Amino acid sequence: MIELNLTKSGARVLLALLTIAACALLALLIVSRFVIGTLADRRLQVTRAMLKIPVEYLPGSARLNARLAAAEFSEGDRDLASAKLYAERAVNLSPFDHRVWLTLASIEEAAGDRRAAEEALRTATELAPNYWSVHYRLGNLLVRERKLAESLEEFRKAIAANDTLTTGALDLVWQASTENVDAVRSVCEKNPRANLTLAQFLLGKSKPVEAAEVFMSIDRASRVSAAAESSIFMNGLIAAGKMETARDLWGDLVGVDRGTALIWNGGFESDIQRSFSQFDWSFNRSEYAVLSIDPASPHSGSYSLKIEFAGRDTTKLDNEVKQLVAVTPGARYVLECYFKTEDLDAPEGPRVVVTDDSSTWVAASEPVPAGSSDWRRLSLEFVAPQKGAVVISIKRRPRFSYDEPTRGTVWFDDFSMKQV
Repeated sequence: MIELNLTKSGARVLLALLTIAACALLALLIVSRFVIGTLADRRLQVTRAMLKIPVEYLPGSARLNARLAAAEFSEGDRDLASAKLYAERAVNLSPFDHRVWLTLASIEEAAGDRRAAEEALRTATELAPNYWSVHYRLGNLLVRERKLAESLEEFRKAIAANDTLTTGALDLVWQASTENVDAVRSVCEKNPRANLTLAQFLLGKSKPVEAAEVFMSIDRASRVSAAAESSIFMNGLIAAGKMETARDLWGDLVGVDRGTALIWNGGFESDIQRSFSQFDWSFNRSEYAVLSIDPASPHSGSYSLKIEFAGRDTTKLDNEVKQLVAVTPGARYVLECYFKTEDLDAPEGPRVVVTDDSSTWVAASEPVPAGSSDWRRLSLEFVAPQKGAVVISIKRRPRFSYDEPTRGTVWFDDFSMKQV
């Protein structure tokens, strides 16, 4: 009976000890997980000094070893051998985590072993094939290893997932390929947004012909939807003096056949292009007149341009209404339009003026006469300047620093231009 009581008492003691041990183990596990979770959190700034003791107590944590390897690698007076040791330990502990392979790759390259760095990066791409950063890192390394052809596929995959990388990739490939247009084109392949960036990139490298070819290779819907980028590109072509090319691309975007008319929307029948205004009418606010599209008094069609002068002294009109027109340098052209007036009172009426790209007058019509009149034809001839473009505008230039106010209304309609 006494022996039985002792056995029960011993069992209770043993159970109590086991419970205490389990609680201690659980506490240790909780503390370990807390330490690992906290120190391995990439949002927390840690140093190698903060990590070394936890790694000694928890050498089986891949996350802590990887974090210490990164700290050893990035801090001043770094120890690459020590960083590599911890990175390899992390890789062995967690071979399917692509991030530890990226850390190892950085360390291997810094130590001068690009072959080992490439192997680590290729392993990372196999583990994380959809991560753009891994492909970009590998492409970058392959360029430095002079493996240009292999790098292109990695850059293509990276750009497909993150098109903000396009410019950086193009710069790398452009330099590595000794400015080979085909090489940079292959990086973008059939990626519309990347090709828009490529077109602008080539334009910046003084390759306007190749840039235009890339731009035209993009499907029209993508070019139209990326209106801001497309507009910037056409402005760049114009600045580069490629007027004919820019006009053709503009016409394709807005659905205008180049052969239809030299002046677009001469009768003001179409809505003014807001996204693509390069070769359409441009209207700016004036202190001296109100400009509007008038449906009440057309010469033909349904609309005309109406200019109502405000009666302010020393009335000026300069570039408040204008259109850029692509022309053949040295060719002769005839420009005509129609105008009518109502109670126009001016020291000198407005003119239709042709200027070059520096705003120098190439030709100008006679001033619109004062008074009231029905529609009348106005024409002028000019020889196109060498820059391949002219600006058609309506101007009113005072004769002196002060002249009498201009009052009344003038309408213009049916602008047209032809080569003779």
